[in-house]
Amino acid sequence: MPYYSPGESLVRERSDRFLRRMYFMRMLGTFLCFFPILSVLLERGASWVAIALLTLNAFVWPHVAMLISQRSKQPNQAEFRNLAFDAIAGGAWVAQMGVCLLPSAVITSILIADRFSAGGWQLLRRAALFYCIGFIVCWPFTGMTFYTTVTDRTLWLTLPLSTIYIIAFSAANYSISRKLRDKQHELEKAALMDPFLGLPNRRLLDRRLMLEFERSKHDLACLMVLGVDDLKMVNDLFGREAGDYVLRSVSAILRQETGLNDFPAILGGDEFVVILPGVSEEEAYAVGYRLLLKTSEIRLSQDEGFQCSLSIGVATSKHHENHNQWLATAERALVNVKRNGKNSIGSAGRAEAVA
Repeated sequence: MPYYSPGESLVRERSDRFLRRMYFMRMLGTFLCFFPILSVLLERGASWVAIALLTLNAFVWPHVAMLISQRSKQPNQAEFRNLAFDAIAGGAWVAQMGVCLLPSAVITSILIADRFSAGGWQLLRRAALFYCIGFIVCWPFTGMTFYTTVTDRTLWLTLPLSTIYIIAFSAANYSISRKLRDKQHELEKAALMDPFLGLPNRRLLDRRLMLEFERSKHDLACLMVLGVDDLKMVNDLFGREAGDYVLRSVSAILRQETGLNDFPAILGGDEFVVILPGVSEEEAYAVGYRLLLKTSEIRLSQDEGFQCSLSIGVATSKHHENHNQWLATAERALVNVKRNGKNSIGSAGRAEAVA
């Protein structure tokens, strides 16, 4: 069983977007191809049958292809079959034109770019095969002769195909690539943020901690490790929902009470971290004292007498070889605070309790 299976509505929505894009590009492509191909066919004295088939291909086939895909149980697979027919038609019309150099080169190039964009090398190889089949089947009906003349009329009628279609193709691909970038950004953000608490997780914390430690070699920096006191007791007495409420409340306080340059994050379990760039130990104590006061305002509906508290360990970046040592020092300071009564701030050099 897969770990995640997208909903049917989501899959259908993605499929519909793909079909609409292909429908628009097919309509535009067949419309723009119609005129240079018609010009060459008229110059070669083609029969009315060939011209009628060209007209159907240009103005009827895009709508038929859309209906086929929409009514299929597997729309994407049906659309890939439609793309195969497009390749056959492309090869057939190149043969009918006697491989007239300019329109044939432009049409072939567009087919290659379109198929590669839609399905990569696999679809391109398949399309090339069908393109060759269309060419080989129709080539004998043209007398197997080449038509090397490119008249001014054919030249001018080919220009819109080589400009308008390519611009539209680029715009469509840009829209897709932009959506992919946005989606990638969302995924990266989700991978680095805790969705439950709205704070960076340990993965992003390690990156930022390393960066700030390197910066602190030229400036001050402090690190605070905060632990929620007696969270296990809260879970045991009032249930895990109460404990989750406390964690979310503390997270909100950290977001609200820290500065723009500060970096609050989750360390794990009931512990948080705040990186304070450009802050001395005295200033860090002031921030910690404010956090203790704000945290003491958290109340539980299950117990009006409950008062939340934090224990905070503080460490400056000085005298550490790397960011891991810096974090370890702050964690040791937190352990000492909890041993000495909790609800206070401490560092390697001192500790302050909050009544």
